[in-house]
Amino acid sequence: MSPLNELLDVVVITGAGRGIGAAIARHLGNAGVPVVCVSRSNAAQVAEEIRSSGGRAESICVDFADPKQTAEAVQQWLAAAPYKRFGVVLAAGVTGAPGGLLNSDLSDWIRTMQINLFGNWAALQVLLPRLLQAHFGRIVAFSGGGSAYAYPIFSGYAASKAAVVRATENLDEELKGKGDFCTVCLAPGAIETDMLKGVRAAGAEVRRLGSMEEPVHFVERFLGARHCAFSGRFVHARDAWAEWLDQPGKSLPANQWLLRRIEP
Repeated sequence: MSPLNELLDVVVITGAGRGIGAAIARHLGNAGVPVVCVSRSNAAQVAEEIRSSGGRAESICVDFADPKQTAEAVQQWLAAAPYKRFGVVLAAGVTGAPGGLLNSDLSDWIRTMQINLFGNWAALQVLLPRLLQAHFGRIVAFSGGGSAYAYPIFSGYAASKAAVVRATENLDEELKGKGDFCTVCLAPGAIETDMLKGVRAAGAEVRRLGSMEEPVHFVERFLGARHCAFSGRFVHARDAWAEWLDQPGKSLPANQWLLRRIEP
């Protein structure tokens, strides 16, 4: 049984049909943590794999490009769900078509933003009243290439992920004083997934590959933390983040791990 069961009743994971979301769902589910796999495709398959291994898993099929449908599907599940203390992992995402403003179809930017930001946030918005009722929540969102630097080969994707970082910062401010809440936006690094294959095919350079174990380990540790000094921040999986978990006496420097313009 995972130590997370002492803190959480359930973990809801968007994008759990493939890639990082699926890896997190399998890891937590196989460790005995009840998980809810939310995805446009493969969510039921991943949930069944977890159950076949002795874990507890449910699935919700949604189209994140349609935030209204996403919210309705999650609300329908939540109405019958007994859980009070939630972990939420917002891992659903697409790169969209490659290109910058000079050679892109902006309708693709809109779809990318709908999935990466609005679809994920629609699911979270439905869950938030339950989290607020329990005065508790652990929330992980995912950034990506271009969140903190120029990335014109996938401009729409970069814009959507920068928006996710700021939305996470804003949410953390909203939740202050409302209970035991910790939020984070995680940069997972370049992981060998189908998404990365598409990035390479578009001509993007991948300078350093990371391991899937890095974001999975981060999420497990973060969800199970009783105190987090970097709540609301933009953290990379390879940062020295562990020293800031479960250390109530430590305070993170004010300008560390933020999406900000800092003057010298």
